[in-house]
Amino acid sequence: MSYWVYENWTAEDKAVVHRGDCGQCNDGHGCHKNIHGNKNGQWLGPYSALSLARAAADATRRAVRKDHRCTKWP
Repeated sequence: MSYWVYENWTAEDKAVVHRGDCGQCNDGHGCHKNIHGNKNGQWLGPYSALSLARAAADATRRAVRKDHRCTKWP
Protein backbone atom coordinates (compact mmCIF):
# COMPACT_ATOMS: atom_id res chain seq x y z
CA MET A 1 0.00 0.00 0.00
CA SER A 2 1.34 3.41 -0.90
CA TYR A 3 0.08 6.90 -0.11
CA TRP A 4 0.50 10.12 -2.04
CA VAL A 5 -0.11 13.81 -1.40
CA TYR A 6 -1.54 16.09 -4.05
CA GLU A 7 -0.29 19.59 -3.36
CA ASN A 8 -2.71 21.90 -5.15
CA TRP A 9 -1.48 25.47 -5.50
CA THR A 10 -4.68 26.89 -6.98
CA ALA A 11 -7.82 25.16 -5.64
CA GLU A 12 -8.21 26.07 -1.97
CA ASP A 13 -4.42 26.13 -1.52
CA LYS A 14 -4.62 22.54 -0.27
CA ALA A 15 -2.75 19.29 0.23
CA VAL A 16 -4.82 16.11 -0.02
CA VAL A 17 -3.65 12.64 1.06
CA HIS A 18 -4.64 9.75 -1.26
CA ARG A 19 -4.08 6.01 -1.38
CA GLY A 20 -1.93 5.00 -4.35
CA ASP A 21 -4.68 2.77 -5.75
CA CYS A 22 -7.24 5.61 -5.68
CA GLY A 23 -8.62 6.42 -9.12
CA GLN A 24 -7.81 10.10 -8.68
CA CYS A 25 -4.24 9.41 -7.57
CA ASN A 26 -3.32 6.55 -9.93
CA ASP A 27 0.01 6.08 -8.12
CA GLY A 28 0.95 9.73 -8.48
CA HIS A 29 -0.07 10.09 -12.13
CA GLY A 30 -3.52 11.60 -11.48
CA CYS A 31 -6.72 10.81 -13.35
CA HIS A 32 -6.69 13.45 -16.06
CA LYS A 33 -4.40 14.03 -18.96
CA ASN A 34 -2.06 16.64 -17.58
CA ILE A 35 -2.49 19.39 -20.18
CA HIS A 36 -1.37 22.08 -17.74
CA GLY A 37 1.86 20.40 -16.68
CA ASN A 38 2.56 21.18 -13.05
CA LYS A 39 0.90 24.59 -13.23
CA ASN A 40 -1.85 23.69 -10.70
CA GLY A 41 -0.03 21.33 -8.38
CA GLN A 42 2.15 18.28 -7.93
CA TRP A 43 2.04 14.74 -6.56
CA LEU A 44 4.38 14.01 -3.65
CA GLY A 45 5.30 10.47 -2.71
CA PRO A 46 5.01 7.59 -2.54
CA TYR A 47 4.88 7.13 1.22
CA SER A 48 4.72 3.71 2.84
CA ALA A 49 2.41 4.74 5.68
CA LEU A 50 -0.57 7.03 6.06
CA SER A 51 1.15 8.82 8.94
CA LEU A 52 4.13 9.68 6.70
CA ALA A 53 1.85 11.04 3.98
CA ARG A 54 -0.03 13.14 6.53
CA ALA A 55 3.27 14.54 7.82
CA ALA A 56 4.32 15.38 4.26
CA ALA A 57 0.98 17.12 3.66
CA ASP A 58 1.45 19.14 6.85
CA ALA A 59 4.98 20.06 5.74
CA THR A 60 3.63 21.72 2.58
CA ARG A 61 2.11 24.43 4.82
CA ARG A 62 -0.98 24.60 2.59
CA ALA A 63 -3.98 26.37 4.13
CA VAL A 64 -6.10 23.20 3.92
CA ARG A 65 -4.79 19.70 4.66
CA LYS A 66 -7.22 16.82 4.38
CA ASP A 67 -7.54 13.13 3.65
CA HIS A 68 -9.37 12.06 0.52
CA ARG A 69 -12.25 9.62 1.08
CA CYS A 70 -10.07 6.82 -0.35
CA THR A 71 -7.97 6.83 2.85
CA LYS A 72 -11.01 5.58 4.73
CA TRP A 73 -11.37 2.39 2.66
CA PRO A 74 -10.73 -0.85 4.53
